[in-house]
Amino acid sequence: MTQRPPLLPYRFFSADAPGLPVREPDDPGGPEHVVKATLAGEVDHGVVLSGVTQSDEKVEITVRLVSDGIARIRLHLPGRKPDPRSELPPHCHAVQEPERQQDLPSQQALQENGKTNTRLAIERTPQRIRLVSNDLEAAIDLDPFRIAFLDAGGRTLLAQNFSERDATDLMTVLPFGFSRVDGKIAAFHDSFDAEPDEHFYGFGEKFTDFDKRGQRLVMWHHDAYGVHGERAHKNVPFFVSTRGYGLLVNSYSCVHFDMAKSNNAAFSLIVPDDTLDYCVIAGPGLDSVISRYSDLVGLPTLPPKWAFGLWVSGSFQPDSQEAVIERARRLRAEKIPSDVLHIDCYWQRFGRWSEMLFDRKAFPDPEKMIAELKAMGFKVCLWMNPYLSQESARFTEAKRKGFLLKNRDGKPCVEKLWGDFHPWVGLVDLSFPEAKKWFQGLLKPLLEMGVDVFKTDFGEGVPAGAVSRSGLTGEKLHNLYPLLYNDAVAEATEAATGHAGLVWARSSHSGGQRHAAQWAGDPNCTFRAMASTLRGGLSLAICGHPFWSHDMGGFHGTPSPVLFVRWCQFGFLSPLSRAHGRTSRLPWEFGDEALRIFRNYARLRYRLLPYIYSSAVDCAERGLPLMRPMVLENPEDPALWHLDLQYMLGSDLLVAPIYNAAGRRHVFFPAGSWIDVHTREKIDGPVNLFVEAPLDRLPLFVRGNALIPQMRPKERIEEAPFDLVIVDAYLLDRGTLILRDMDGTTALSAALVGTDLVVQAGGAKRQFGFRLIPLPGIPRIGRVLLNGSQVKRKKEVRIDRAAEPGWTMERNGTLLAMLRVEEGADSPSLRGKKV
Repeated sequence: MTQRPPLLPYRFFSADAPGLPVREPDDPGGPEHVVKATLAGEVDHGVVLSGVTQSDEKVEITVRLVSDGIARIRLHLPGRKPDPRSELPPHCHAVQEPERQQDLPSQQALQENGKTNTRLAIERTPQRIRLVSNDLEAAIDLDPFRIAFLDAGGRTLLAQNFSERDATDLMTVLPFGFSRVDGKIAAFHDSFDAEPDEHFYGFGEKFTDFDKRGQRLVMWHHDAYGVHGERAHKNVPFFVSTRGYGLLVNSYSCVHFDMAKSNNAAFSLIVPDDTLDYCVIAGPGLDSVISRYSDLVGLPTLPPKWAFGLWVSGSFQPDSQEAVIERARRLRAEKIPSDVLHIDCYWQRFGRWSEMLFDRKAFPDPEKMIAELKAMGFKVCLWMNPYLSQESARFTEAKRKGFLLKNRDGKPCVEKLWGDFHPWVGLVDLSFPEAKKWFQGLLKPLLEMGVDVFKTDFGEGVPAGAVSRSGLTGEKLHNLYPLLYNDAVAEATEAATGHAGLVWARSSHSGGQRHAAQWAGDPNCTFRAMASTLRGGLSLAICGHPFWSHDMGGFHGTPSPVLFVRWCQFGFLSPLSRAHGRTSRLPWEFGDEALRIFRNYARLRYRLLPYIYSSAVDCAERGLPLMRPMVLENPEDPALWHLDLQYMLGSDLLVAPIYNAAGRRHVFFPAGSWIDVHTREKIDGPVNLFVEAPLDRLPLFVRGNALIPQMRPKERIEEAPFDLVIVDAYLLDRGTLILRDMDGTTALSAALVGTDLVVQAGGAKRQFGFRLIPLPGIPRIGRVLLNGSQVKRKKEVRIDRAAEPGWTMERNGTLLAMLRVEEGADSPSLRGKKV
């Protein structure tokens, strides 16, 4: 097994991935691969081909343009149909072809409508078939068979590799076809050229190096027990390439990717399923690739606004009603902005997890506790998992009703998913509608008490040998199960609270971005684990999961005060923020300095909430990540290909967490101007600089000309439009902002014209504060104009809703203004604005 390192102890996991066969030296078998094909017919925007392998076996191939820029390829044996019992419901398939693009017009219809700017054509010659859309061409050579994918300019993005052999003429790749072992098909596969300068990113929350070239990756959910290996809770069979394309395998099986590991000239995908089904997605940019991928599997769900606040946990240790209330009171007394109190496992009786019943000894009156928390302005999150302890009466009930997954012998599947820490558990069969309904019923009384959200822990434990009531084998169900689990909890939560898709989930797959919050599980309390956690988050971000978090301070062990502070600085500038661990992560337990810094960075996050939330709305609409890997800045710049210890938060903030006790690191600044938030020093990129940061300072930089919407931090977030937005302008000449909020869209631009500050604004918000940050080289302002009208200069200006409009220059050189847009003002033109 590739997961088992030589000579080291191996952590057995009862739901380990089924291994692929390994051929012995004297095994005469080899991969069947398509060598030629003929046209058998046409389908909507595509063709069906009859193919032949080198052994004269017949296969059927379908190539379609499912939308502009997306081609879907399917390979299977003629007449082979999956067992009808194992057919997944339509909503459970990874690929949901986008409705708004699915019905592409025919070439004839385009000509009739005069839309010459859109192409969709099928061109045929005896040797080649071309499927052409605006951004992607699939060129199919029939004899010898090969598919290549080209961009709008005719450049090859991706081409099948079917001829890679070593000096003994032994095939060293698995080309487009399938392999039999012992007379049965073991897997379908395909291989492609890996260009010498090509790099790959994605595959879910993989904690290995962000650049996946040279790695072998297995799409099988694991309880990863840490963040230093290839095992992951969130596996997504999707990646992007620096050559400007993405590839998604449409399967929940244990897909294997060999990304130029076995053969540096090619990468391969191996799918142990009854069909090979994948999509190639073209740009023009990597952001477009990710958006189009999100269209296929489902766009992200935007969390409620309060979910972007601080979540605070009592940690994985015995807890009580009194302790929870005391935590809430202390947070308010310490003036730490916070919104969610998370209560972990011990709200239930130990040994009976997860029966979803309060331990009435530790929590004698949970209804009263929840009411008190609500009165203090907190939302309540409870931990759970989809397993039932054998010692719980609910296990007995589920067993009697047939609601548990079973072994092949028909007995309930009972597994050791907690090691020796907790009794063995049965797994609720969430693919069975009646079991799902019963499971959701366990949540209803808690939601009626006032619980707002559940932390949906685990979900990776379905063994390959399990069988569901519907006939799905564990091998087919394993990767799908976390989606079914999170769907069930999210649906129940939405029915009671109205918060669509909201869970705090650990495991996921393609399409899991419909669950609005996820976190990385179980890192050690070390700087190295913090760095690995960041790599995992960046890899998941590439896969269109924007709303991700991690255990601030690490999970396993107790962090030093320095590590706690550095991890929390990173956490407060992550998409979502939660303090949690195996031991306490309450900031006052790490000393006065750590408490002060924690409070300051919590307040920084709450100041930035208009920027974070506005970016989040855009991410949910376009399927883009909120925490953006640097390679998305410019995929053609080799300097960005390997950067995995810094990132962009939204489009304008560059975050460089400190990942060592020394407080030093390198930061690479891409082309353009960047402003140090702390010193206001201007840095012109591209340049690589060595940065030193005292403990109370996280290296944080703003893109030159950015307009950053902020607000005065409050103790909690209201589920309403932000009361008064204050725009910090890092102007060098001119900048623009599109602000998204619950009351609509506000567009704003600002420019330095001589000694004038010229502001244009319009849209939902009619008044806002404005600060022009003093930067080297900018002129001293003599006039401020808003939508063409001069704003009155005053000796003193208050940023307050009731204050009169005006502007002033503060002693430190900051221009401070209170601006009010007159009714009927048009929004400024913001064409070309990168949001």
